[in-house]
Amino acid sequence: MSTPARRLIKPTTPRTVHLLNLRTLPAPVQAEATTESNFVHIAALCPATKSVASQPETIELPGGKRYTPDYCVETQDGGQSFWEVKLESRIGSYRHRFALAAAHFSQRGAPFFVISEKQLRDGRLHRDARLILRYAKASYSPQPISDVLQCLQASPDGLSIADLRERLQVPRELLFHLIAQRQITFARGVGTTETTVLKATQSTEFTNALHLARWFNVSPWRANP
Repeated sequence: MSTPARRLIKPTTPRTVHLLNLRTLPAPVQAEATTESNFVHIAALCPATKSVASQPETIELPGGKRYTPDYCVETQDGGQSFWEVKLESRIGSYRHRFALAAAHFSQRGAPFFVISEKQLRDGRLHRDARLILRYAKASYSPQPISDVLQCLQASPDGLSIADLRERLQVPRELLFHLIAQRQITFARGVGTTETTVLKATQSTEFTNALHLARWFNVSPWRANP
C-alpha cells in the first residue's frame, strides 16, 4: 500500500533543501540541492506540466523493499508520471530497484523516468530555464503581447526569436516573459538564442508526460520482464 512521504523542511536537515515558489505551479515544491532544483525549474516551463509534487508516496516493492520517487508530475491530460533525479555515478547500483518501480507504476498507467545531473545540465538547458523564469513576474502592455500571440497562432510551425523581434519590434525579454507564463513555448528544444523557434501553446501535443520527457530527452525506464 502506498503511503505519503512528503517531508517537512527542518533546520536540522543535513542536506540543502530549497522550497521553490514558481508562478506556473499551483504549490511550492521541495528540491534537495541544485540537481533537483534544475529539474523542477525545467518542468515548470513545460506547458504539459500541471503540478509537481516532491516525494509523493512510498511504494512496496517485491522482496519487502520500499521506494520513494523524487517527484510526481501531473500533466494537463490528467495523467501522472514519476521521476527519479539521480547522480549518474549512482544509477547503475539502483537499476534493479528502478525496474521494479517502473513495473509498479506501469500497472497504474504511469510512466517512470530516471534522469541524471548530466542530462539536466546538457548544453544550456538548466541555465536557459532559470533565465526565462526570471521574467515570469515582469509586466508588459497588452498590445505587443497580443501581437506575438496572433503572429504565432498564424504560424503553426513556429518562428524564431530573431524573426519575431524583427517582424514585431519586440524585445526578447517579452518573449521570455510569455514563455515563463506558458502562453508560448518552444517548437523544438529549450533555448534562448536568436535561432530558437517558438510557437503558440494551444495544441494537444503539449498535454502529456511524453512531451515533458522530450524536453529532457529521456525515455521511460523499462520494467522487469
